Amino acid sequence: MKKGTAPEGGKQRYSLIKLSRQEIVALLNQGTSHPQEVLDEMAVPTYLHWNPLITRFFWQRYEMILRMAAPGENDHVLEFGCGLGVFLPTLYSYTKHVYAIDLFPAYAKLLCEKRQLGVRFVDRMEDIPDNQLDVLIAADVLEHVEKPSEWFSLFRNKIKPGGCLIMSGPTENFIYHIGRILAGFGGKGRYHKTNIFHLEKNALDAGFILDKKETLPFKIPPFLFNILVFRNPESIN
Repeated sequence: MKKGTAPEGGKQRYSLIKLSRQEIVALLNQGTSHPQEVLDEMAVPTYLHWNPLITRFFWQRYEMILRMAAPGENDHVLEFGCGLGVFLPTLYSYTKHVYAIDLFPAYAKLLCEKRQLGVRFVDRMEDIPDNQLDVLIAADVLEHVEKPSEWFSLFRNKIKPGGCLIMSGPTENFIYHIGRILAGFGGKGRYHKTNIFHLEKNALDAGFILDKKETLPFKIPPFLFNILVFRNPESIN
């Protein structure tokens, strides 16, 4: 089975492990303290939001990414920009070859320690051997970085030929901005440097092939988030 394609019955087979609000709060209280802007970039206010519809929507991204990734027990999977590490327990339940990278990995490392997960944290993408990864996941992270286009060539080197890059991000359209304001996050979007449409172009320019696209919260406009699966070509162009 090629990576990034859920098998028949995948909705039943792949199940997301959700952290409770209490576990996230405990993680924040026990871990290294970070400035509020760093917590915002990790989506902490969203995971702890008073409105369950907003938290449900955010977890829904990972449910969809999990089905698209369809990780097998021998797959090597990296989460680029793992943040709090909330997706790592799920990934580790399907394969023990899980890698993670983040600018501020302390919370994710603490979570893995508490849950006894043997996730391998790396400081730099260069620490991953070339052609090592079956799946690289970048969930709502590349819109935060300066010059994201520079990462895609590096991703191609680290992902096996035929492997996949799964990327999600905000559309930054008018409805998205209205939704941000209504959720109480009106002043917290300044760390978004770009949107998913520019990131899609960056990936295509780097030689990735777009394999699949999903939208959230619905399959009809207005779309707030896009989730994209890119295939790394079998031969390097």
